Amino acid sequence: SQMLDESSDSLNDPMLSGSTDSNAAAGPSQGILSRIRSSNAYTSAMALQSKVRPWMSDFASPTRFSRPTDDWLQRVKQNIAYYKSNYGVLFVGFLTFSIVTNPALLISLVFLGGAWIFLLTMRPRQDDGSLTPVTVGGRTLGSFEQKAALSGITLVVLMITSLGSTIFWALGVSCVAVGLHAALHTTEFHEVDAEDFGGSSTTEPYPSSV
Repeated sequence: SQMLDESSDSLNDPMLSGSTDSNAAAGPSQGILSRIRSSNAYTSAMALQSKVRPWMSDFASPTRFSRPTDDWLQRVKQNIAYYKSNYGVLFVGFLTFSIVTNPALLISLVFLGGAWIFLLTMRPRQDDGSLTPVTVGGRTLGSFEQKAALSGITLVVLMITSLGSTIFWALGVSCVAVGLHAALHTTEFHEVDAEDFGGSSTTEPYPSSV
């Protein structure tokens, strides 16, 4: 009897119950984070970040720019290969800026992202662990039908909010910025990791364009 009273007291303990509630609340968020970290997009982003060249001392250093001569094409080729990760970050920056400055598109993306997260991960689960089915008008929609319906809604919303034109704008601005930077940035100070070219892990100067 005393043991039962102690166990009931422990269950009624607000500190223990609060801890249990917090763990339950943290469950879905931890699941989402683990899915993000295991996704191909996250892996690609981390790989891109690891290859970004120094911004202020290299990529944007004023002393590294000069007027090109006949070597402009060679500069462009070498700089695109050398700074491809920086250029990728630049494109993401332009795209993010264009989305943030378009409130309708931003709000639409937030709601669509929330809808997809809810559909794929945050719906209540049944006893067997599967997600609770979605019922519309008395009809239960299967997993394929749910994703197809939300995909159609996503496509319509993105067409209305002109996501395509936003991406093309960011791509166009990025191409202009990349072209100017690649043609004006000198290459004699480049150092490349020989592993990228099938060699050892030692660094060596990039072949100069001058």
